[in-house]
This record gives sequence, C-alpha cells and structure tokens, in this order.
Amino acid sequence: MQVKAAVLVDVQNLQETFERQGMEVRYDALKEHLKAQLGYEDREVKFLAFVPYKREDDRRMRLIDALSFMGFRVITKPVREHPDGGMKANMDVELVLEAVNLAQVVGEMVIVTGDSDFVPLVDFLSRHGVRITVLGPGRGSTSVELIRASDSYSNLDSLAGVVIPRYHEESAPSPE
Repeated sequence: MQVKAAVLVDVQNLQETFERQGMEVRYDALKEHLKAQLGYEDREVKFLAFVPYKREDDRRMRLIDALSFMGFRVITKPVREHPDGGMKANMDVELVLEAVNLAQVVGEMVIVTGDSDFVPLVDFLSRHGVRITVLGPGRGSTSVELIRASDSYSNLDSLAGVVIPRYHEESAPSPE
C-alpha cells in the first residue's frame, strides 16, 4: 500500500505557543482527528514529528517516547546552547527536507505549525501539485501569510480534545 498523505508536526512551535497559554497538545487526539479528516487507512498516512530536545529535560524525552509509541516517526536533534546562555531549538530545515522528499510520493500534506518560515515550503509544494493543509494555533498565533499560501487552514484550538488545559503535577492533590 502506497503512502498518500503526510502529516508534519512542528512540535517546538506548538509547545511554545500552547505552554504560554497554559495549554498542551494531545498528540494522540490530533493523530486520530487527522486520520479521520484525511480519510485514508492508517498505512496510507505518514506521521512525522520534529522535536528538539535537551538530554536533561525528562518531560521532553517522555514526549519523544510517547510520540514514537503513538506511531509518529520522530525526528530529533539536541538543542544548541550558546555561551551567552541563549538556546537554539529550530527544526525548520529538517521539516523542509522531509517535506520536499515526500512531495515526490504524496498528493496531500498537512503541516501542523503557525510558523511563517514555512511559507516558501508551502509555495514550493503547491507548485509541485501537493495539496497543503495548514493546521495551526488560533488566537493570532498562525501566520496570516502561511494561511494564505495553503490550500486550506484549520484552527488547532477548535478541535475537540486536542488542545487541553495543561496538567501541573504540583497542583495535583496530594495523597493522604
């Protein structure tokens, strides 16, 4: 069976956007929604997640493992720390390379991000006959240019059960 569609998830973009809002993404619910929306069998859709990480970040490492168990192909790279204390956590190049390679075999792609850096990629893919859906955060967090460049756009926030309030372990009731 041939892969007909690909879903590329810019995890860093989603994590940063929703954590600022006190929310988190349920990637399992996102995957189930997209499978239903695309209407393909499981093996006809390739799911990829792009995740930068710091080895000492246990929460991020658990997310990488969870995504793998959910059936995402997880592409990772370590975060670069600069001498001034700043950090670089960008996976745009990796996402673009995967998308360009997949464009040769799929007719449809869903790019899950709000990042305007992907406008040239969407333009390239469209010129090569790939139908592009952008699924991005709402509330002004998805680039208008990215929405305009895509064939269709959906607001990630509006998908039932996909974006939920973030659970804080420190606010959990303590066992008595």
